[in-house]
Amino acid sequence: MTKFSEFPYVADRFNAVRRETVQVRVGGALIGGNAPILVQSMTTTKPKDVEKTVAETLALAKVGCGLVRITAPTFADAQGLEEVMKQVRAAGCTVPVSADIHFQPKAAFEALKWVEKVRINPGNFVDTGILTLDQQTDKSFEEGREKVAEAFTPFVQEAKRLGRAIRIGVNHGSLAARMIYRYGDTVEGMVESAMEYLAVCEAEHFDQVVLSLKSSNPRVAIAAYRMLAARIKQEGFKPYPFHVGVTEAGAGADGRLKSAAGIGALLLDGLADTIRVSLTEDPVAEVPVAQELIRACALPSAPTAFNVPVFEKDPYHYERRATTPVAISGVEIGGTHPVKVGVKADAIALTGERRNAEFALPSLSEKPVVEFKDAMDIAGFAANPASVPAGSVFCYTGAEMVSGVRALAAALDAAGRQDPILLYAKINDNETETLRVSADIGSLVTDGLGDAVVIDGYKGAKESVLLAFDILQAAYCRRSKTNFISCPSCGRTLYDIQQVMGKIKARFGHLSDISIGIMGCIVNGPGEMADADFGYVGGGPGRITLFEGKTAVKKNIPEEDAIEELVNLIKERGRWVEP
Repeated sequence: MTKFSEFPYVADRFNAVRRETVQVRVGGALIGGNAPILVQSMTTTKPKDVEKTVAETLALAKVGCGLVRITAPTFADAQGLEEVMKQVRAAGCTVPVSADIHFQPKAAFEALKWVEKVRINPGNFVDTGILTLDQQTDKSFEEGREKVAEAFTPFVQEAKRLGRAIRIGVNHGSLAARMIYRYGDTVEGMVESAMEYLAVCEAEHFDQVVLSLKSSNPRVAIAAYRMLAARIKQEGFKPYPFHVGVTEAGAGADGRLKSAAGIGALLLDGLADTIRVSLTEDPVAEVPVAQELIRACALPSAPTAFNVPVFEKDPYHYERRATTPVAISGVEIGGTHPVKVGVKADAIALTGERRNAEFALPSLSEKPVVEFKDAMDIAGFAANPASVPAGSVFCYTGAEMVSGVRALAAALDAAGRQDPILLYAKINDNETETLRVSADIGSLVTDGLGDAVVIDGYKGAKESVLLAFDILQAAYCRRSKTNFISCPSCGRTLYDIQQVMGKIKARFGHLSDISIGIMGCIVNGPGEMADADFGYVGGGPGRITLFEGKTAVKKNIPEEDAIEELVNLIKERGRWVEP
């Protein structure tokens, strides 16, 4: 197991501060250094559609978006950026623009002429993606490294000459075959993919670089960013700023909770310099959510001092903390049981239904629960573990939930105790507190901490229980309803994804234990929805390809038939139930 002290991503996991980075200038905007965290979003258009692209860019700037990204799927689209930028600037808009490039180095060079920043994907800038995995060898891996240097060096040199910034944007769903061959489908592969391209920038003494390691699985994204921060430090590279996001988060409340679980956890670790919340909604809707998430997850100006041993639990690979089960109101929590959801009252009958409360918590002071209200309580236990009888359930209710629970877990581990931990949060019914509790719980369950969750005070008892279940699902900890993985749309999307998302939710939302990916195109779609049981992916204009896992099983279906074909596929696999 990796020890935190041997491979740290932050100096103190009990007192996170914002990671110090070099500062990157993108037009008039600053990313990293001591600059405020920048909010980004992305148009849904191709640059060749100048009128719509300009309109969406101006709309995003109007609501406070600090950087607008525009996809350029072809060289002609990259050329179209010239006119887009002329019209945006003529309208008096100074928001910086980034071009999003996949598979097209020639388009990337063209985009450098017109926009302040260009995003390239290491999975397909030189390599061809995941389809050639069976052709990889150790020799081809090293040859590929040489090809990366050969192709990327001139691009870095041109960006340097023009005063542009670069984002090295790794996606979990589009790792190069070389990386999967060497590292498997792992966070290590994501990190090494970024490091390979970053080494070229270092060799060229070019530091106007932003890094991202996105995944549709918040647990994967959190681990990847943490590991990248540690690897950069280990290699002696400059500390480049991070663009943080969770891809394919979805829409509505679920999309917001999933974004908060992943992005919020990284904000609480001090690892975010610019963020994008990816929702399957109008891009303008993403901006206020991102702004609110930044406010909700602001780091304290005076962190709490926890007098406990270093928290050594591996922060890069998920493993749930080992515990001995303890019963609360006759229900066991901990051990091999899934993270349970309780209610701070007996107002809900404990019927055992799928999304009903699983235990009642009448009082935090009633045995076997032991409440810790502040750092002094935890320090007191650390100094005298015998003061709390074995077989207790530990609960921290003080300020800074993530730091407090980590400190509590460190004190328990140092004492050789395996008592379960209850994650308790009392919140009001507002967006800030809802986003923050999702970030707190998302961070902790990613750390493998927490054996039960109780949310108190949110709307009502039933709503509090449902929110707890939804947060656990958002954090990929426990599934309790249909899981939809959907991209936010961009100029590569081959159908009206917002409309289709609504239809798919209505048709499949009653399925209790199934995951469906809704992806606009094949660039990241099949990879990002790899965790999904089934996938609905744009294969061409008016055509849909259906996936089972990573395998395309029905290709080029007319769009008007695709939803019912997906129903038939699920029926064929014996997983359909009638509403």
